This record gives sequence, C-alpha cells and structure tokens, in this order.
Amino acid sequence: MKVLGLDVSSRSTGWFVTKRSCGIIAPGKDLEFPAKLSFFRQELAKLLEKYKPDVVVLEDCYYRPGFGSIHTVKSLSKFAGVAIELCNSYKIKVEIITATRARKYCCGKEKLDKRGVFDFFVGKFELVDWKFEKDNDKTDAMALSWGYREIYKEEAKSNNKKKSAKKGSKK
Repeated sequence: MKVLGLDVSSRSTGWFVTKRSCGIIAPGKDLEFPAKLSFFRQELAKLLEKYKPDVVVLEDCYYRPGFGSIHTVKSLSKFAGVAIELCNSYKIKVEIITATRARKYCCGKEKLDKRGVFDFFVGKFELVDWKFEKDNDKTDAMALSWGYREIYKEEAKSNNKKKSAKKGSKK
C-alpha cells in the first residue's frame, strides 16, 4: 500500500511517500489566498500523478484555545477540502487522523510536539542534514503516513481476530 502523508498548511505543506520521496509545497507569500489554493491543487496533482498513492492521509484540523486561531482552522480546512476533492477526482482514498493519534502509533508517544516528532525521525533515519526550521513539515507528514500504516495494521489484525472468533463460534 502506497501512502502519501500531507501536513497541510497555507504556507508550507509537508508531504511524504518515502524517506527519499518527500518535500514541501510552498505557495509564494505574495500570492492571494485563492491563488495559493490553486497552486496547492496543481502541486498536489503532480504528486498524485507521479506517486499514484493508494491512500492520502491528512491531519485533522480543529480549534483548540491557545493553539492558533479560528482563522487558521478555516484556512487549513479550505486547503484540506482542495486535497479531498482532488483525491476524489483521482479515485484515491482519503483518511483524516489527528496528529496525536499519528504520533502515538508512529513514535510511541501521544505527547510529542513538532520538535519531538522531528527529533524522532531525524534520529531514526539518520537525517543529519535536516534542519528543524526547514524540514519539520516533512517529518509531520512522515508521522501521519507512518501512523496511518500502523493504525491500518492494527485494525487489520483486529478484524482477522474477529473473523476467526466468528468462525470458531459457528463450529
């Protein structure tokens, strides 16, 4: 299963398919908001065509007092909407998970912040040339992708156990 993780942002969307296939979608700062959405859509379409993922995983966006503003959530939801619509046009499944859930499954800890996720992946993959200021959106996308894979594996195991239990009760 090929997974594309997207840490959606209006300034710097991190994306991850593999350690060597990851990057940033960064619309110009001088672009008006609608032009940023168009730029994001065009760049995401290139990624979907190049990597042909089975699943695109997006970080759920929601408002929490003290963590950004409602305006940020509204902006992020518009970018996520563009991604969902585009994936649908390519017939690609979209999964939306919280950063907390992804971090728990990929890093083993729910309480890691952006810096903790960055340090985890830099250490795990020996990404010695990566810098937090430049690459943290990529590691957040890694966490979403990796976390989704782990969640998927766990759910598949659980479903297999349920099927086995049903078969055993029918005998």
